[in-house]
Amino acid sequence: MTLRMANPQPIWRVPRAAAVSRRMVLALAAYAAGRLTLARAQAPGMCVLTPDSGEGPFYFDPSLVRVDITDGQPGVPLALAVQVLRAGDCATLENARVDLWHADALGLYSGYERQSGVGGIDTRAAVGRSFLRGTQLTDAQGRVRFRTIYPSWYGARTPHLHFKVFLGGDQVVASQIFFPDAVNDRVFNEWEPYRQHVAKRRTRNAEDTFLRDEIGGVFCEAQDEPGGGVRATAVVVVRA
Repeated sequence: MTLRMANPQPIWRVPRAAAVSRRMVLALAAYAAGRLTLARAQAPGMCVLTPDSGEGPFYFDPSLVRVDITDGQPGVPLALAVQVLRAGDCATLENARVDLWHADALGLYSGYERQSGVGGIDTRAAVGRSFLRGTQLTDAQGRVRFRTIYPSWYGARTPHLHFKVFLGGDQVVASQIFFPDAVNDRVFNEWEPYRQHVAKRRTRNAEDTFLRDEIGGVFCEAQDEPGGGVRATAVVVVRA
């Protein structure tokens, strides 16, 4: 569906309970004693701001409001839920706009020709396309859901999803969602077309530039879906 975004104003809903669940406050990626920490507890009611890592070189807005962004691209089905919270009091944000985009199973982004993907592949099929891109508005619980495919690695990057959050007409964060190494390894070792190129892969989470240099993003919780695929949840914390 073509989007004509009216920039609806966000609605703030402060949680009644004093305690915030671990799932609501998935910790941001951080290094501790030289090791990547995937989950860190936060104090109740103190949601920590998601770091802004920038939009990267492959963003464009295709003006598509849709849940299913696959556009027929092959790969492991991925059901993604993202919750947007306000820093400090963990208020949920209704009507926050979330843009999502990411690489396909060969590491290619739609709409661009000059990119390498996993290497040695024809990139021309990506030109003029808008696969794996879409927009949703958060519901009363601050959540959006997307149906897509698991992203591949490319170059010196580990698998990740790009996102932006807008409040009204203002962009408040552009960052990335990362997956646990164990889930990445399982996808690349067991599923096509990922495993056709798994021998070329050299970068895991600890070597990725954005994580190694502490630019950051958020880690999702991910688990296998019955019948195949992956289900992932992530929490993004923004400043009002």
